[in-house]
Amino acid sequence: MALKIIGYYNEAAPAENTGSGSLFLEISTHELACLVKGSDSHEIEGFELFRLPEGQADWSDLFYELKTESVLLNSIYKEVHCYFNVEEALLIPANRYSSGAADDYLDLLYGETTRHDTRHETIAAGEGMVNAYRIRKTMNELVGRNFVLYQPHHSYSALLKDVLAKEEQADHFIKLQVYATHIIAAVVKNRQLQLIQSFSYLVPEDILYHLVNISHQFELDVAHSHLEISGMLDPGSVLHQQLQPLFGLISFDAIEPDGVFKSHNDFPLHYFTPYYKLVV
Repeated sequence: MALKIIGYYNEAAPAENTGSGSLFLEISTHELACLVKGSDSHEIEGFELFRLPEGQADWSDLFYELKTESVLLNSIYKEVHCYFNVEEALLIPANRYSSGAADDYLDLLYGETTRHDTRHETIAAGEGMVNAYRIRKTMNELVGRNFVLYQPHHSYSALLKDVLAKEEQADHFIKLQVYATHIIAAVVKNRQLQLIQSFSYLVPEDILYHLVNISHQFELDVAHSHLEISGMLDPGSVLHQQLQPLFGLISFDAIEPDGVFKSHNDFPLHYFTPYYKLVV
């Protein structure tokens, strides 16, 4: 069954928020995050994080269970944005993009399928790239039934919008977002995007392996490298210490306390950055 890991709410009763505010969802294989941004306050008025069961086949049953456990999913919102945090995504140069080409590229990388819808979105900051990705048709239809006129997105697009907009950046830069069972790594070398990819892990040593491999693959220079971390990696942990010799600078991308995060300090603020930046 789905397990609510975190639930932060403002003082207003959920019914008082009906018809106002914006709902942001991020759905991955093992997690679902919900954030509500207030129409008047423009702050985060609710946040929930669910751990999803292994091998869940019927998303209809799971979504019913989530709505039973959730405070946020049962209200009505003026707009709903859903970010799909799935690995079946590919960046394509804008001048090479077409819907047919996107299907062909994705089929080549991830296998042919009739069970997915292909979506795309242009990456900001004038990079001339299109993010093409696949989501399950059943998932797309399920979210559409529950939230009329919802707007789909991919998590890579939000991450790259943030990374590529940085005015000051080390020559060799890695943005690392850590989730319960996977990471997303974006590599920028001399202000040129080299890679964005999801990697699964079982133990922290797997994350170390992926980052060592990335450093070797792209010939990153320790003296000119910066690793920026957000998500569920603890400062001072064994993994954090093991990463020190690999990068000239390691920092944690912590959000400024906003809305419900001002009154809850159960976790370090950088835990919430991957979700919060979907909203801003």
